[in-house]
Amino acid sequence: MQRKLKRAAELGGLARKMASLRLGSGASAKSSQAAVVQRLAQMHGLPQKIGQILSLGELSGGEQLFSSLTETAPALSSRDAFQEMEKALGRPLEQCFLSIEEKAAGASLAQVHKAVLRDGRTAAVKIQYPGIAEALEVDLRALGWLTAPVGGLRRGFDLSGYRREVGAMLREELDFRHEAQMLASFREIAKSFPRMEIPQPFEELSGDRVLTMSWLDGESFSSTRGWPLEARRETAFTLLRFFLSSCFCGGLLHADPHCGNYRFRLERGRPVIGLLDFGCVKALDVRTTGALASLMEDTAAGNLDGARARLHLERLGFQSLLLLPMQHLLPGLCEILFEPFCVDKPFDLQSWRLAERVEEQLGEFRWNFRIAGPPELIFFMRAYQGLIQYLKALDAPVNWQEAYRSLSMPVTPEQPLTVEPARPSLARSVLSHALKIRVLQDGRTKAEVTLPSTATENLSDLLPPGLDEKLADRGIDVSRIAQETVSGGFAPGDLFHFEEGAKSYRVWLE
Repeated sequence: MQRKLKRAAELGGLARKMASLRLGSGASAKSSQAAVVQRLAQMHGLPQKIGQILSLGELSGGEQLFSSLTETAPALSSRDAFQEMEKALGRPLEQCFLSIEEKAAGASLAQVHKAVLRDGRTAAVKIQYPGIAEALEVDLRALGWLTAPVGGLRRGFDLSGYRREVGAMLREELDFRHEAQMLASFREIAKSFPRMEIPQPFEELSGDRVLTMSWLDGESFSSTRGWPLEARRETAFTLLRFFLSSCFCGGLLHADPHCGNYRFRLERGRPVIGLLDFGCVKALDVRTTGALASLMEDTAAGNLDGARARLHLERLGFQSLLLLPMQHLLPGLCEILFEPFCVDKPFDLQSWRLAERVEEQLGEFRWNFRIAGPPELIFFMRAYQGLIQYLKALDAPVNWQEAYRSLSMPVTPEQPLTVEPARPSLARSVLSHALKIRVLQDGRTKAEVTLPSTATENLSDLLPPGLDEKLADRGIDVSRIAQETVSGGFAPGDLFHFEEGAKSYRVWLE
């Protein structure tokens, strides 16, 4: 209990420092950023993982703020770490290793020491931090605001679903025996990739909280900036093909793409890429990979209309009611998202403008699309965005369509897409087509969300945190409004209007 209370207090301190980031500017902002990064490094766990995601934006160079979080100071002294290793292995270290270095590299859940096995091979020994499992459980309760720097899980998101998905992955990541199994699985996938290196696990020197594996030599990603164009192009093509092959052929996703998990080196002018840390691996079932492959192929072939695009996304777990109002925009959205796969030539990521064009395409529906997405895809999106960042930073365009065609994908029965018409009973009972929520700041639109009118049933969950209490103080009962709206057939018109200083809220059906 004492550990949990201490962790909760640390999270509170982090929240205050993150709040100061939004308020500061100039030198004060720089100071606040440095303080946040320092706190993330000290806390490890989920806060450090959030910082590691942010480090992907620094791959192309420039100011390196969050990159320091990919390898931090260890949480344990060498003496404490060696004691934890002996407890986890059940025997003295001298019976396992000829030598082991006191120096260590810290990560979010563990620290790594370089060692020499008794047969002379060099190894990495990864020991889990004691108490980190308890810390993660406390972190998960703060998932909503912790994710704010990477897009945030605001009201309207299935926060319990995201907490469940992230929690399951983190608990699996704490099981080092499972990570040893994932190492073995990825070594099988890498047999077809001579430029990829995956560590070999030594199961006899591993356990639930300790993992011993072969040591990989190499440098950080920044070393590739001085490589010749052809070496960078081969690196980019290898990273792309390995990502696609592991997902679509192996059914496994390496979902922790920060640069601390990669090693790079040149051998006779050709790249060798080392991939580390297989605790965060997401298993992808055939239904998911099949639906994604069908969507990509239909997009590349120009076979999408609005209804077909919506059905593809529904197979991936997107919420149908949220997609319906934007159905006409979905073909264009898919063409943007999968544009690299739609051209049979090297694709220049520098001119893609992905985020900007997606926002232009969706307009007022951009938040609706994010909310519609299933929590189960969070790790795929994280890994896909990480891949894009690496390929963009390498600045060596490659042919994505060629990489996809080279896959030996398992054959799965094709499930025909059947476009179902809207249910007549529902169409007759719903008088309006959209629920609109608009927030103005100083007379200017700060946010606007468009949802299906039927989303009014869950109106309280869609409002910003704390607003329902303020509305109640003004005599506005959101739950009652929602009930009356449903019983009235979702008739068009204003539901309520609320002003608070320079900010105003309007919620209506149209």
